[in-house]
Amino acid sequence: MPIRIVSTGGTIASTDDAGGDATPSLSGEDLVAAVSGLKAVADVETEQFANVPSPHLTVKQLWGLTERVRELDADPDVDGVVVTHGTSTLEESAYFVDLCYDGATPVVFTGAMRNPSLTSPDGPGNVLASVQVAVEDRAGEMGVLVTLADRVHAAREATKTHSTALDTFRAPEFGPLAVVEEGRVTWRRRPVNPDPTFDPDPDALTDDVAALWVTVDMPERQIRAATDAAAVCLATLGTGGHPPSVIPALRDLRAADVPLVATTRCPEGRLGRETYGFEGSHRTLRDLDTYFSDLNLQKTRVRTIVALGADRLDDAFEQP
Repeated sequence: MPIRIVSTGGTIASTDDAGGDATPSLSGEDLVAAVSGLKAVADVETEQFANVPSPHLTVKQLWGLTERVRELDADPDVDGVVVTHGTSTLEESAYFVDLCYDGATPVVFTGAMRNPSLTSPDGPGNVLASVQVAVEDRAGEMGVLVTLADRVHAAREATKTHSTALDTFRAPEFGPLAVVEEGRVTWRRRPVNPDPTFDPDPDALTDDVAALWVTVDMPERQIRAATDAAAVCLATLGTGGHPPSVIPALRDLRAADVPLVATTRCPEGRLGRETYGFEGSHRTLRDLDTYFSDLNLQKTRVRTIVALGADRLDDAFEQP
């Protein structure tokens, strides 16, 4: 079964430079050469999309990666796609592609926490597990997937939970879709994906979407600094709480027709609808015609970017 590995850089492709610091330098072919047993699983071909640390990737590049995945889906000689990626922004890239891809070809993102210069690098094992997932017929029905440390997650749910641990990627509330054991993929649930598929205008995609965390006694000026943004995404307290002192700034955003998209800063759960009515609660967000998101802040921003580019913000989020 032919599988295409698309390399974008990141820790998985990094080696120590002259100063002892790891930087992306390995090609996709280099990555594949380090994976024992891969040829027994699939016929693998590689291609280099980029070779950068994942914090360097741009919205424009994410759209280019999406277009490439779409092209590979249309190629009858490709049965699955594995994207190797830096873990820092892997969840955002995978979700971006997921929002814009509705093909039948399995797409699996993976990466590494230990670069190949270190003892016991995890990249080869993650690549092998991802290819083992990509050759599964069921994988094409699950949307874009994220596979690291032998856990298989929906791109919509996967998030990096630890800065250095090998098993950093988790789906905090609902858990993995499957696990990889001795080369076998054991599926335990199907993802329920409430997101529509978007086809944004590439020229309308923008990075000018602010992402703000609400904290105790948050200064109003943090919100006013985003007055000219294309949209503002807000990770609120609990079920939607925020200091009443920032409400005038939020009202001014809305008066200026800047979309406001709110979520909770909690790793699990969603915004409230009817629990509280005090000033600075989710009731205030509703009064401001705020869009409600059920994702973490970084993914809320990704969906906002894609939806704005498609002129479909009303389809992307609810306004209770």
